[in-house]
Amino acid sequence: MTQPATIYARFSNAEQAQGNSKARQLDLCRDMVARHGWQHSADRELVDEGVSAFSGANRAPGGLLHSFEQQAESGRYRNGHVLVVENLDRVSRQGYDAILPFLQRLTSSGVTVATVDGDRVYPAYERVTLASVIEAVVKSELSREESEKKSRRLKAAQNRRISEAQANAGQHISHTATVPAWINVERIGKATDRPLYSMTLNEERVAVLREIFDLTIAGYGTPAIAKMLNGRGEPVWSHLNQRSNNGWTVGYLTKIVLNRAVLGEYHPMNRPRSGAQTSKGIAVLNHFPQAIDPVTFGKAAAARQSRKGTSGAWQITHNNLFSGIAKCRSCGGRMKQEVTVRTGGNRRNGRNPEAVYQSKQTISYLKCHNALNRVWDEEANRLRCENRTAIRYEKLERAVVEFACGWLALHRQATPSADALALEVEIADARRFLEDKQKQAETAAASFVRTSSATMERLMLQLEAEVADDQKAIRALEEQLVSARTQAPSPDFLAAIEDQRRLLDSDDEEERNRTRVAMKQTLGRIIRSMHCTPGRHTMIVLGDDSVGLVFDNEGELVQNVVLQSTIHGPNGEIDWHPDFPDADYEYAVDAS
Repeated sequence: MTQPATIYARFSNAEQAQGNSKARQLDLCRDMVARHGWQHSADRELVDEGVSAFSGANRAPGGLLHSFEQQAESGRYRNGHVLVVENLDRVSRQGYDAILPFLQRLTSSGVTVATVDGDRVYPAYERVTLASVIEAVVKSELSREESEKKSRRLKAAQNRRISEAQANAGQHISHTATVPAWINVERIGKATDRPLYSMTLNEERVAVLREIFDLTIAGYGTPAIAKMLNGRGEPVWSHLNQRSNNGWTVGYLTKIVLNRAVLGEYHPMNRPRSGAQTSKGIAVLNHFPQAIDPVTFGKAAAARQSRKGTSGAWQITHNNLFSGIAKCRSCGGRMKQEVTVRTGGNRRNGRNPEAVYQSKQTISYLKCHNALNRVWDEEANRLRCENRTAIRYEKLERAVVEFACGWLALHRQATPSADALALEVEIADARRFLEDKQKQAETAAASFVRTSSATMERLMLQLEAEVADDQKAIRALEEQLVSARTQAPSPDFLAAIEDQRRLLDSDDEEERNRTRVAMKQTLGRIIRSMHCTPGRHTMIVLGDDSVGLVFDNEGELVQNVVLQSTIHGPNGEIDWHPDFPDADYEYAVDAS
């Protein structure tokens, strides 16, 4: 009887996934299965991706090979089965004491093990011969030694790169051409010397990089940014002549906005042959040329954090301004927008069901996601929410936006001036370098305590003096920033908010999307909480718990409560209004 065969393939890291390792292993194994007349099936092809045989992760719980071994030992394959691999190092690179027990367990459980390398077959229920034992031992040991040597070489090369980067900080030179995609490298020095590269910014790519960060800060998510870049045919960055055929992807854009290399920092990583990479805890500042300032980087991170909980649909359609903001009053779950009919779509007349007409507007409703999808609460053993209320979205949007714009007119803050933005950047950069210098001082102090070295004592004292000077300089900059932020509000502020309100439903798709993203950012900053009740009301708190609003299902304001009546100005003025900065105000008493 022809035996069924299972093919096992494995590779250790993500780089191999981009190559042909998987395809090569599967093709070779399929050919062997065909030559021996075993039964092949696509659902019996096991591939452990990014899993190391050197560490044994592929045979640990969670690995596909581990599951196959468990099935074999339970007796599932006692009537005959074949496991086909390219060679034994796909099974293990831990040496003979791992390979031989593996072969013995499988063959005694009815599994024939076959390797493409050498066309070797270890039949089930047969004693493994001495020759095959020697062959298995030699090949396994050679594979293990090769992996150990490769691991040591890689670690030594990375440690040398870290040391050189620390020694050359600020010079923007590298001994490797592997650098971020927005940096150009040019080889310098003699051709006979060890390669050394000068790093400079690629201005065209940096312009795109800064656009990505600006869009992130403006409220666009990575799906929308990818759609925008791909839509205009923006070339995908290639590196070392390797070009992606997938266009701009969400994953790549996410890596970019999280990558501190844009700040010029080099963060060495531990890259295990299996599992996620982790930081070594080392930061080399000013190694790469800086492409993004730290304030922009921080604002982008804050913008991404503020969008947590926002549905993915928003990133493409930009329809629901309350995505991630509106919550169900009953369960706290998110309110999902469900479109009933779009502009130009067919509707039926409520009085005459046979009559059909075209809708002049989009009609949609906010509904509790948990109730709509009947999400089950396993702990309480019941539905998580039964609030099946539908709240008319378009009427609520118009009412909330109109009121929010009016509220902003009375409570607006000064928009950052150019001077304030420049000071923010300068302070952020100074703090980064101060933190690094403090770490150096702590290391020098620890070394001095351990060795009593006079050299380390001088270095420690020098660094401590520099830290004190830097801290003093930062305090002076912070005082300047406070002064810059208390300047009069921008006269264009109200006009910008009014433009946002007016263009929310623009016929120009690009303009409409840009405006809706900006308005959502505005609402996200001022709406403290927003809850939809089973009674078809929407409760909103604006600002620092200062105003409470209740809208009905028709978008009418049915309740307006001032929760905090006192508004303080930049200098402690009571009931301050930005349109009358020089009025005769009373001032709050300083309790300190």
